[in-house]
Amino acid sequence: MPIISVILIPLLTLLALPLKEINRKYFYSLVVSLGLINTCITWLMKTHLYQIDLGYHMVFLIDRYSWFFALLINLAWLITIIYSYSFVSYNFQQKAAKFNAYLAIVISMALATGFAGNLLTLFVFYTLSIPFIYPLIALRNSEQAISAAKFYLWQTLAPAILFFLPAVAIVYSLEGDFNFTSASPGLLSSKPILASIVIAMFIIGMSKNCIFPFNSWLPRTMVAPAPVSALIHSVAAVKYGPIALMKIAVYVYGLDFLQQLSSHFHYIGWLTYLCGFTALYAAYKAYKVHDMKQRFSYSTVSQLSYIITAILVASKTVIVAAMLHIITHSIAKICLFFAAGTYSCLYHTTDVREIAKIAPKTKLLAISIAFCGFSIAGFPFLAGYLSKDLMLLEELHHGNYAAVTFLVLGSLLNFIYILPILKAAFWNKHAPELESKPVPKTMTIAISLCLLLMMLLSVYTYYIIRTFESF
Repeated sequence: MPIISVILIPLLTLLALPLKEINRKYFYSLVVSLGLINTCITWLMKTHLYQIDLGYHMVFLIDRYSWFFALLINLAWLITIIYSYSFVSYNFQQKAAKFNAYLAIVISMALATGFAGNLLTLFVFYTLSIPFIYPLIALRNSEQAISAAKFYLWQTLAPAILFFLPAVAIVYSLEGDFNFTSASPGLLSSKPILASIVIAMFIIGMSKNCIFPFNSWLPRTMVAPAPVSALIHSVAAVKYGPIALMKIAVYVYGLDFLQQLSSHFHYIGWLTYLCGFTALYAAYKAYKVHDMKQRFSYSTVSQLSYIITAILVASKTVIVAAMLHIITHSIAKICLFFAAGTYSCLYHTTDVREIAKIAPKTKLLAISIAFCGFSIAGFPFLAGYLSKDLMLLEELHHGNYAAVTFLVLGSLLNFIYILPILKAAFWNKHAPELESKPVPKTMTIAISLCLLLMMLLSVYTYYIIRTFESF
């Protein structure tokens, strides 16, 4: 059963932890090997689409959404382990075992959530994953880190219990099962007002979507170490919501029914404005803050809002666009946090004003930030361009001009707060004389791998779309 294998393989890291005390290099080599093996198994699963029922309504499903998400999780895990080899030497070497243990559990939980074959399985693993991220956020054990971890816990766990779980129960009471099937919605489609309330409960209840009012936990988690921040922003937390919402949109509601609801403001059309204002507020905050990690964090809130808005448009093309943006945003955001973490390790700062002075001596990091930042913003011919272009065109086609306005304005703000780093690196004539510090080898490898993946995504975007559509 490849699904179960892929979910459990990251947990082998726990068995390998004693090896870390004997030989650090062997331990990290083993964990990297586990990541490679899991990536290869996931890749081969593309030809084996099926469902596994473990009983008690615990169902796992391989479909286009779970396959792409699982591949993304394994790639992110693999690259993060490579980066962490050098990073822990600068930060929390005494807590490296704890870091790797909880990281493995979170990856396993993320995979289980992605493979969820029904609403109950989705809720169980989504909720179980929440407390395991807490120790990673609080890893530095400072007052600020513990406060941020506690705030994360209540802003994610409370909405799941208060909104997500009741939404699951309502769907079950109307449809008679929890399963994700391609069948059209039953009684749910005959109750548009109730269906509208339920989809809103799903979106807000899965507060890892970072939609107002539960959007402030993410920027506060920036006290976590860079590898943790990178994974939280890529796959280990915030991408659960959009993937889950895609499955709910396609399997529970059906795109035609969801499209009918989104075309009326008093049904779910108002959610477009909620997402849009969340996106613009977060983009404005990203522009105003000076901490690089917080800037990237607010940017993630914006991008999640664009993805959720796109899913609510509910056409086949816009679902493809949303999935494509999840992929490109995940890899780009890992790279951005790795760059910020490298500045923190070598120069003990993540303040963009200080980094602007350092940028001429760290051109690789500046290029990484510019390339990934512009890609997320939708700069022409970079990886994020086509996904945003497809979102824009579909929103125009369906007359959702509010969504178009929010997307364009937010993307312009993205360009504004990324451009200064590139400008400082290459066109700063009055750069101060600073000692250049070499970037550790594994950090360089991890950042280079992210850049390579982003370049491949830019070149082979249409191949990825064809692969997605071929399932």
